[in-house]
Amino acid sequence: MTTTNATPLVSVIIPMYNAEKFIDKCITHLVHQTYKNLEIIIVDDGSTDGCVNVCKQWAKQDNRIKIISQENAGPATASNTGLDAAKGEWIHFHDHDDFVNLDYFEKMVNAAILTDADILCGEVNQPDYNFPVFDKIEICTHIADKILTTRANKFKPAWRYVYKKEFLDRTGLRFEPAIFGAQDLVFTRPAIVLANSIATVPGARYNVVNTITALGKQRKKLKKEATKPETEAAWRRYWQFLVDHDVVDLLSAPEEPYKTETFKMFNRPIFRKEILTKRIRYYLFGINIGTKHINP
Repeated sequence: MTTTNATPLVSVIIPMYNAEKFIDKCITHLVHQTYKNLEIIIVDDGSTDGCVNVCKQWAKQDNRIKIISQENAGPATASNTGLDAAKGEWIHFHDHDDFVNLDYFEKMVNAAILTDADILCGEVNQPDYNFPVFDKIEICTHIADKILTTRANKFKPAWRYVYKKEFLDRTGLRFEPAIFGAQDLVFTRPAIVLANSIATVPGARYNVVNTITALGKQRKKLKKEATKPETEAAWRRYWQFLVDHDVVDLLSAPEEPYKTETFKMFNRPIFRKEILTKRIRYYLFGINIGTKHINP
């Protein structure tokens, strides 16, 4: 195990685009973290609203905040821009409309020092999904454990994790600029596969704010981008990586129910399964006869 600085610098990278309604809360929860050794890198991806002015006001008050402006190139490129500028030993990618609990980085850094893992996996609060909750710090090294313990076969966001910068540089992992809308998927899954170890971090909570994002309004753009030669080539590289590392089946594993009950209706057994995306499914003779969404 390598020696780790007792107070390592953590680089928080925020790709930002037209986030005027949300960025203040996002930054507030970062500058007031119980762990102070942060650099907050905000990459403005050609925003046209007032979010940059909000960030500049914060930067006047806190010299840990750095603002980088670029022409609109998409979240993957913005994330790479932030990563290239980062000086921290640890990296966290943070969506501009979300926020973390105030002790998030304290818990993450404590786990980093204890485990020296390549990736730290925290918990997530998102109304529509049941992300895994951890009862202890667990170090996963086997490929199946890494995928199934973190539920990487189901959940793909990059913001679930804190990454060792040396690991990202050693493996050359970067976001695929040609992929728009699924850029996290083709980053996190190779990261999980390549990491020597992943540690779960109980209580390190990332909060997702449910909003109608710009991405949701750009379905036509998504379809157009998907047919570009560079996008198709990027997807081929991704799938070939999965094949080469023999993880296609693991990453395609169906969502496992976390709670199963059986009751009878007309003397027939009905199986009630709650699954991770906050849905309840009912089965009769192995056939799904109904699905109910659980209200948050």
